[in-house]
Amino acid sequence: MALITTKALEALRGMDDGKRLPDGGSMFGMVRATPDTKNPVSVDFQWRYKLNGKTRQVRIGSWPKMSLKALRDERDRLAVEVKSGTDPVQRKATEKLKIEVDQVEAHNKQLDRLEVIAQQQARLTVRQLFKLWRDLALKQRGDGGAEAQRAFERDVFPLIGDLAVADVKKAHVQNIVDTMMARDVVRMTKRVLSDLRQMFGFALDRDYVEADPTARIKKAKIGPDGERDRVLGEAELIDLLKKLPRSGMAETSQCALLIQMATITRIGETVGARWEHVDFERRLWVLPETKNGKSHQVWLSDFALRQFERLHAITGETPWCFPGSRYDPAIEKTNLPLDTKTVTKQVADRQREPGGQIAGRTKQIDALKLGGGQWRPHDLRRTGASAMAELGALPDVIEKCLNHTEENKMKRIYQRATYEGPMRDAWRLWGERLDLLTNKPANVVTLRAA
Repeated sequence: MALITTKALEALRGMDDGKRLPDGGSMFGMVRATPDTKNPVSVDFQWRYKLNGKTRQVRIGSWPKMSLKALRDERDRLAVEVKSGTDPVQRKATEKLKIEVDQVEAHNKQLDRLEVIAQQQARLTVRQLFKLWRDLALKQRGDGGAEAQRAFERDVFPLIGDLAVADVKKAHVQNIVDTMMARDVVRMTKRVLSDLRQMFGFALDRDYVEADPTARIKKAKIGPDGERDRVLGEAELIDLLKKLPRSGMAETSQCALLIQMATITRIGETVGARWEHVDFERRLWVLPETKNGKSHQVWLSDFALRQFERLHAITGETPWCFPGSRYDPAIEKTNLPLDTKTVTKQVADRQREPGGQIAGRTKQIDALKLGGGQWRPHDLRRTGASAMAELGALPDVIEKCLNHTEENKMKRIYQRATYEGPMRDAWRLWGERLDLLTNKPANVVTLRAA
């Protein structure tokens, strides 16, 4: 019987599928067609042998994965096994069973290990959980979780930092809230409670705890935040207008503050402005969506108009007056507007106490400090409204400029006056006053004491 040659194997094609190729020595190959264009067929080789009077058959391997010589060498090796009384089929079955048993044992060991890890994780301390939460979730925040870290170091860790997460109860969280409320820091208390709730939600999702100990504590029961009444005096405004160009803030952020101040809009409405809504010729800025759900038109004073013109030279090629660095994948090649918190954070960073600098933020931590104490962008809106009143604008006109909703239902229905003229006068007078304060002559008397 002629032996198979490598050349003969290489000449096989798909039409040879199912062909039996004897090779002598009780070995033969079965041709199988494949979808591989480079190797259109493979040949599976089997070997028949007798042991204890029984004929058995064992698979040797396949060509071209194994060379013809390697296949014959394997057959010869198996023949030696059979001669010594070992059954290759039984041996392979035993080896396969052992592999399966080893895999089951390894799987069980892995399950035991995971159970131990889960038990260890369940015994995480609050400090350890915070670190894990910070590294996996808080890093998405603008400050990387630095503010939450400081708050927890001050108000949470001293009370429950070394307590196992699984042992934290509602009473522990309530104690944190009560301790903070004794200092009368309502806003900070709510912020810490919110962060605790997020952290335990993170733990709940990962089975570190079985229940959220913050779930039954409501922020509404802590009390109102308290209404801010900070109004910048004119001496402070003069100081602010001098400090702002030297504060290290981006020019666009400076424009945002000055536009907000001159138009008494909200900072979120300001940084969300689009150029298509700014009409330089008519001196109108339209806010199509506002907090009360209605559109709002702002007449631009010379002061406000100059800020928009200054801004247009920087961002006029973009759809947004204040474009951000983020992109919306649903809107190709279109920036999203600046994050509403960006300017507020920049202002806060420039009013910090010595040693309060946040890593990666400005080093000019006192660049915007004013004599009357801490201020926020929203205080500029209140300041502008107060100034309009002192310049002679009527309360109803100022409310319209602020785009407040009339609380009295009857008045809201029957009072249809739009106050367009008086509103324009209020914005004009306030803008002129800001111009005077920007370059205050010696003979200008401030309207309010600092």
